[in-house]
Amino acid sequence: MYGDKEMHKAVCADCKKECEVPFKPDESRPVYCRECFSKRRPPRRF
Repeated sequence: MYGDKEMHKAVCADCKKECEVPFKPDESRPVYCRECFSKRRPPRRF
């Protein structure tokens, strides 16, 4: 579909678990694992 994205290792800012993200983590912004990211995001409205 979009091709293979290079995955980068990161540590979640909330739970401190190691995770992989499809972008190069930047020290100036927090990175969240899938579970913590979905908890922080407001619920979607349709």
